[in-house]
Amino acid sequence: MTFTYGSDVMVALLQRLGIRYVAANPGASFRGLHDSLTTAGQPELISALHEGVAIAIAHGYAKASGEMMAAAVHNLVGLQNATMATFNAYADHAPILVLGGSGPADQAHRRPWIDWVHTANQQGQVVRDVVKWDAEPASIEAVPDLLLRAHQLAAAQPQGPTYVALDALLQERPAPPIDLGDWGPAPIAAPTAPLDRLEAVADLLLGAESPVILADHVGRSRAGFDALRRLAETLAAPVVDLGGRHNFPTGHWADCTGDRAGRLAEADVILALDCRDVRWALSRVDNVKRGHHMLSRPDARLAVITLNDLKHNGFLDLEPPIRAHEHLLADTAVALPVLADLVDERVAARRDAVAARRKWLTGHTAGLRAALGAPPESPTGGISEGVLAAATYDAVRDGPWQIGFNMFRGWPRRTWDMVDYNCHLGGSGGGGLGFGAGGTIGAALHHRDDDTVVVGLQPDGDLLYTPQALWTAAHHQIPVLMVVVDNRSYGADWLHQKRVVDTRGGDLERARHGMDLTGPHVDHAAMARAQGVEAFGPVEDRAALPGVLAEAVKAVRGGNPVLVDVVVDLPVATES
Repeated sequence: MTFTYGSDVMVALLQRLGIRYVAANPGASFRGLHDSLTTAGQPELISALHEGVAIAIAHGYAKASGEMMAAAVHNLVGLQNATMATFNAYADHAPILVLGGSGPADQAHRRPWIDWVHTANQQGQVVRDVVKWDAEPASIEAVPDLLLRAHQLAAAQPQGPTYVALDALLQERPAPPIDLGDWGPAPIAAPTAPLDRLEAVADLLLGAESPVILADHVGRSRAGFDALRRLAETLAAPVVDLGGRHNFPTGHWADCTGDRAGRLAEADVILALDCRDVRWALSRVDNVKRGHHMLSRPDARLAVITLNDLKHNGFLDLEPPIRAHEHLLADTAVALPVLADLVDERVAARRDAVAARRKWLTGHTAGLRAALGAPPESPTGGISEGVLAAATYDAVRDGPWQIGFNMFRGWPRRTWDMVDYNCHLGGSGGGGLGFGAGGTIGAALHHRDDDTVVVGLQPDGDLLYTPQALWTAAHHQIPVLMVVVDNRSYGADWLHQKRVVDTRGGDLERARHGMDLTGPHVDHAAMARAQGVEAFGPVEDRAALPGVLAEAVKAVRGGNPVLVDVVVDLPVATES
């Protein structure tokens, strides 16, 4: 195979890896790669107006599709812009192939000033602590091996972003003869636990009188999602969905998400699956004293299946150390189906206990659902968060839908029928602001050619970090529904300041200084229209809300990106 330029080789390798899209904000350091992409036409170049948006699009796409896309960032400055979003992807175990234009490394070929100030001696050092691996190939001949490893490690469990800096001169120089042969993806098998350790966990669960299952990121795989349901039904064990992904169907007789404290208080055996932080999963956070209170019994036995231990490093620990009776380093997509089989094979001796537990659990969860009732109305006559969540579901429920992002204090799970695998993609992973719009658009990119309405339940403060993401949706005709949860404040931070004032005493009004997004109000609908996105709002009339949302969903199903700005009450403090 003959290639004209080094960048042509790079694009051919991306094609061989099955990369369908490259999100990028243009930069001179990868102008060669840019030209080869537009000449080849595949992968499709997705234009972004900020590197953080490009990374977030790739992040959301990976969660919605289960596939990897690439993002290209310009030299040192673009890479630094991308760092926050890369951290989110790392914490959320999202695979992204991050390609950086770099150099030239050969100082003799640098333009004065600009190439010097934009080129680090080790460019990967900027993100080394929040990627799984990085490389800077020194020749075109080295690129195939290094891109292969970057792809392998990004896709290997636990997944995460990798970074390869592609020197500007390598891109633009004539390509040497390269025979790619059968070069292509070479996946690495997922890690799992030894059978005897899984048998020990099965015996622990079967010996329990009151087992509880905590699930956080199990729903990142269909195999894990299906096995969790099977395990819960076989054991008649209550499941608490912690929301990192959609892990367990709402309305199921074993769904005890709304009764985490009650179930943990009675549990004698706890199985924690893919938890972002096991201690957080077992406790109630004390936001006033910056601590926690354990919800589980001191004598409860704990079994943990996680991959987090493979990602702790000198820069970042994802959670405190875990003290467990069984601590398994394994991918739930592989280990959980085996565990479910083991329990099913051994449950016969416990049939009567399981049947009694199922009968009790069915009645208990029915009572939990009945107690929820309708979401509370706004005490001021406006629109409450719960009402907005319920109204949005009413607008989309008659067709396929997916929640691309939400930071909505649990309201979607309480008001939506979440049954299907991957119907809710969770949050940003790292809690870094600015993910929501790009992440939702990335999920919608995966669904661009089907009838799925991808919904972003988008906090206003998060949107204001990366509002230019909306332009990408308009430019590439990506149908998406952005519902702005507009409390006209940094709502989570307002709650923190309120706690401080409540503790120290004084005028509560001072808690609002620096928190309110007022004077002037931000017109999110106008901001969207300016970028070519159809928009409604700001909506402040409770009675008008259903009609506006219905019209918006109709437009999305017609192929358009749409934003609806809905003004809601300030959040109410809840400790979790």
